[in-house]
This record gives sequence, C-alpha cells and structure tokens, in this order.
Amino acid sequence: MENFLNLPQVSFIVITHNFEKFVCDCLNSIKNQTYKNIEIIVVDDCSKDLTAEKIQNFINENTNLSVKFIRNEKNIGQLASFIKGLEIADGQFVCQIDGDDVLFPEYCALHVEAHLKTPVALTSCNGCAIDENNVIHCFMSTESPGARKNKIQIENKTFEEFENYRCAKGINVQGAGVCVLDNDKYSFASWHWGPATSAMMRKTVCDIILNIENAKKLKITADKFLFSFCHLIGSSALIDKTLYAYRRHNSNYSLANPLLGNKKYYKEKTQKNYIRNNKRIRSEMFSFIRENKDYFEERFNRSNMFLIYKRIIFSFDKKFFKGFFRSLFIR
Repeated sequence: MENFLNLPQVSFIVITHNFEKFVCDCLNSIKNQTYKNIEIIVVDDCSKDLTAEKIQNFINENTNLSVKFIRNEKNIGQLASFIKGLEIADGQFVCQIDGDDVLFPEYCALHVEAHLKTPVALTSCNGCAIDENNVIHCFMSTESPGARKNKIQIENKTFEEFENYRCAKGINVQGAGVCVLDNDKYSFASWHWGPATSAMMRKTVCDIILNIENAKKLKITADKFLFSFCHLIGSSALIDKTLYAYRRHNSNYSLANPLLGNKKYYKEKTQKNYIRNNKRIRSEMFSFIRENKDYFEERFNRSNMFLIYKRIIFSFDKKFFKGFFRSLFIR
C-alpha cells in the first residue's frame, strides 16, 4: 500500500541581535539536524555589528536549505520578532531559537517524537552550559528543567563524548524519558521549562496570537508569555535529555558571572524583571484573553473559557509566594 503519511515540518525561528560571533554556530547546528524536514527563519532584530552579513553569507553558502531572512529596521524585541517569523512559518511545529545557542543533532527528532507521542502544546528539554569560547562549564545547565526538579539522574559520560558537543557525537539520545505536565495540576504562571531554545511548540497554538490585534503590545518576556500560553491551552512536557547548549557570555541577559553552582544568581536588573513578569503574567494573560473575548469564545466555547479563566486566576503555588516575598526585599 502506498505510504501516504508524512512527518511534520519544523520551523526554526532564530532571533538574533548583535550575535556576529555566535550566529553561524547556531545556524550550522540547525543545518546538521538528523531530522531533515525543517526550515530556518532568521529574524535579525536590528543588529549594529556584522550579524546580518554573517547570516547572508550562510544563506549564500547553503542554497540547498530553506532559509528565510527578515531584518528589522528598528529593535522591536523577542516576542514581536518571533511573531514576524511565525507569520511566514510553514511548519506544523515551531521553535524560538536564541541566535547564540547551539543545538545537538537529535534535538529536533526527539522533540518531534515527544509531540507525536503526547498531545501537548509545548515540549522542553535540558541543556548544557557553554561560554563564549565554546567551552563546556556544565553538562546540565541550571536553566534545565531536570536540574531544577532534582529528580533526573545525570548519566555517566566522559569528556570525550562531549568534546564535539556541537555535533553531539557519542551522546546516547535514544529512549529519552518524557514527563507530561498537566495544566490542571501545574500552575501555568510558574516556570517549569528551560529558556527559549529548549522548547518546541505546536504552531496551531502559537497561531492564535497572530489573530490578536494587540499581541505585539504585550510586554512579558517572549518565552515567558509563549510557554505560559501554550501550557495554559494545551499542557506541556519535559524531555529528559540534554539536547542543546545554552551559551553564557558578557551580553547574555541572565549572566551574573561565569561561575555556575546549584543556584541561579542573576544580575539585579534580570532578577527584578523575572519577578515583575511572574507578577504580571496573570493580569497580562487575563487581559489578553478578555480583550479578545469573542475570538476565544468562538474558538474554545464558553464552558472551556471558564476553565481557562479558572487556571489563570488560581495559578498560585510555592514558587509564586517565594517570588512575592523575595520581591519585598528588592527595591
């Protein structure tokens, strides 16, 4: 019988801003994915260095790849840049990739497999920590879901297995465990996932924000809004594998210093922003949906909208209260 089933396409939306030193490593790591049904959309958010030239050179040297390039005339931020990429994405799944990070070859395959096995809106994986010179500082970054949950065992690996981390030679990625986080049990407003590059989202869920007129006015950090929205609508899942490298460098948003420990130490500006976002996500999400009430009710019907509102209003857990009390001591 003729095989009429096709595997889904994945759209990698790479967002860059002054990443001339790192962007080609990022793009090459996407190019080298074992899962081949992909497209690359690069959104350069008004870089002032040679980032745009580096991207154009990559496109010219890889004419066999499907690459779309958008250059913003002014800096509009991650969420608005992601939306611009989403508008022209053809894939059934989308990833928001930071242009300074690097993916392991099985990143896409394992994410797609997890999505096909579980009907969730979002999957997130673990990542290792590297510096600006491609030196590995930790096999599991503190930004990884597995590191925070303290329940995922680190497999025994040699340094030789990680020395070529950009192509992940020798890393066993088969049989990755997947833990589903039901949105009725796990608060949508808390952070259960890794940073932007860690995740793959169903485009049908992300497409909802394209129909909302005020989407580009949202001020919540891009991955905070996107991941929270996906989890609110369709739950999420964690993949128990290190599938990408999270880069720490001098202009990295969350970097306080190059020293890694079992706690996160953010710059004061970053910590204030995270606490502010954790406070605002409920009101922002509630307002976002209420201002587009007719659209959401038509799509989800009134009874389901009641459940969505309930998840937003009662999305309080230990993490929220810890963040709230911590904020009292930060000016």
